[in-house]
Amino acid sequence: MQVVQFAAHGDADVLQLVDAPMPRPQEGEVLIKVAAAGVNYADIWQRKGSSPTPLPLPYVSGYEVAGTIEALGEGVTTRQLGQRVMAMLPSGGYAEYVVAPAAQAMPLPAELGYAQATALLAQGPTAVGLLNTGSYASVLVLAATGGVGSLLVQVAKNRGLRVVAAVGSDAKKAAAQASGADAVVCYAAADWVQQVRAATDGQGVAASFDAVGGRVGAEALLALGAGGTAVVYGAASGEPTRLEAQQLIGQRQLVRGYTVFAEMARFGEYTEELLGYFRAGTLQLPVQTYPIAEVRTAQRELEARQTQGKVALLF
Repeated sequence: MQVVQFAAHGDADVLQLVDAPMPRPQEGEVLIKVAAAGVNYADIWQRKGSSPTPLPLPYVSGYEVAGTIEALGEGVTTRQLGQRVMAMLPSGGYAEYVVAPAAQAMPLPAELGYAQATALLAQGPTAVGLLNTGSYASVLVLAATGGVGSLLVQVAKNRGLRVVAAVGSDAKKAAAQASGADAVVCYAAADWVQQVRAATDGQGVAASFDAVGGRVGAEALLALGAGGTAVVYGAASGEPTRLEAQQLIGQRQLVRGYTVFAEMARFGEYTEELLGYFRAGTLQLPVQTYPIAEVRTAQRELEARQTQGKVALLF
């Protein structure tokens, strides 16, 4: 079978499509023939050597896969050969075949495509989990046309919140508006924070969700209202969000971090909420796909923030 791996850290050129041994499912596992694999910023950090822990090289990235069950390990009775499933993995998703615990291979609804399904595995639950960090009447979503951001806008609207979407270029405004945002701003504009405040009648937002970091993340703190919460869950800019902590005092504001991987036990619950919106026609799952042979292009364009929605590789 073929996998995409890197044997050294660096830019996208280190990614190589190579032959590898076929995995075999052990007791309680299933073998999945992968149709689509999700691409995330974490994959880029791994490739560049920015992961918090060293990785064994050569390394195969990929957390999210969707496909069909090709073989059953001993004792598996809850899944069937040929069944369409989606699964979260610790790594190794950039491969034609993967193994996963049968209990973590979730049946795929007939109306959901393989590439769409990858959006429901990490980024969809992240959107739900972010909103569950508090009770917010209004929110600011940075990177609002990205994999998490595009879903976060929609889930927030499904929950009845006021949503200000922030994007990196004017070209992305239309997509954010199509997701249902009440207002859309571009953080390339010098007065974008003032635009956010104007969209909330001068009050500022109750929460901001930051996957960008750097200058944009720091400026987003200025868009918070009194008692507001800034939730940091990424740094697509490659820069940390810097702030003077004392600026939080007068407005009683809070900055916190979030990762959905600390709530693995709630993935099923979060996915069911998303599927409910999808079936009701109030959640779109925008996906930008690339053939597996174009994995370098996929990662380059995601890293350059030239993609919209979920990014997925097709086998």
